[in-house]
Amino acid sequence: MARERLVADLLQELQLAKKDGALYITVKERSEDMARFYFRNGELNHVRYGSAVGRDCLDILQYYTLKSASFFEGIVSREAPAKDLPSTGDIIARFRSTGQVVKVQGEEPGME
Repeated sequence: MARERLVADLLQELQLAKKDGALYITVKERSEDMARFYFRNGELNHVRYGSAVGRDCLDILQYYTLKSASFFEGIVSREAPAKDLPSTGDIIARFRSTGQVVKVQGEEPGME
């Protein structure tokens, strides 16, 4: 059963659990792309949505309605970490201020 969660809470749980992997978030507006948040030892090291990377990606996402999220353990970005990416704490605070929510399926580890 899917339940609605704050994006900030999901990011914070993955950080506190020191997860390695990728959080994929679908966007409600018509798009074939997913927002992808890559974690290494609980810290965000790369964020991408379409061709937007790092801070540009975060700036764009605030204008979209996020739909659903899934975490995939062990997936790593094939790209170098975004140089202009704010700290994980700053990204969490940014999403907390927007109040954006997503639907999460089931009880995935690190996302309860």
